Amino acid sequence: MFQQFRCIAIICSLIVFTKPAMSASSEHVQLVESALEHFSQTNKQHWSYTIHSIEIEEGNKTEIHAKHQPNNAPYLRWQLLQLNGQQPSPKQAKEFAQKRENEGFSISIKELVKTHSLTLVQETPNSITLSYPVELADLGSDAIGKLTGHIKIDKSNQHIEQISVHNTASFSPVALAEISEFNLDMQFMTVSDTVLIQQTQMDMRGTFSFFIDIEETSTMTFDNYQYRPQSLNKK
Repeated sequence: MFQQFRCIAIICSLIVFTKPAMSASSEHVQLVESALEHFSQTNKQHWSYTIHSIEIEEGNKTEIHAKHQPNNAPYLRWQLLQLNGQQPSPKQAKEFAQKRENEGFSISIKELVKTHSLTLVQETPNSITLSYPVELADLGSDAIGKLTGHIKIDKSNQHIEQISVHNTASFSPVALAEISEFNLDMQFMTVSDTVLIQQTQMDMRGTFSFFIDIEETSTMTFDNYQYRPQSLNKK
């Protein structure tokens, strides 16, 4: 249910600050825009990596270990290594590869972080954290004004360290659905001056049709990155 929420890549750890916020300076805005642009320019399909994914939906747990190899043919780029702790059947492996074919982990980062309304929250010699109102089309118009995001930037290399989003009030993303709790946390890492996703976490709770509970959590960890630029020549 609500697969579109997982596409925001995916969350439970939120940043809490006590200092009063103030409007971001033009230098701070430029710093954030530069970090976002640096991440956006990364071609994620040039990298091989492994993922460990745990999803719990209405009490049902699905755990996946998989590998992405961009140099392979499209139907072989994703390899399912384990499904719920077991070696997958050929049918399960094929279905997983087909589902994930040509699917990387790209995130519309500039849609997630709006720089026109940044507010300075905390600045240290090493990092800067800013907040902003979140406006995501996938969450519906009712979510406008009810979601707050934070972005943390490493000042030394001007790279993104963390982005988090949480709701400040209940909202309805689709008809008959009421989300009372929505938390998203994205951790980033730098490999050879390339900013890549390290982990995404999501936690969403609410109700559907007034009596069906919505309880979804997911954690996806990315590891073993290797640069594979020759994948550009693969069709």
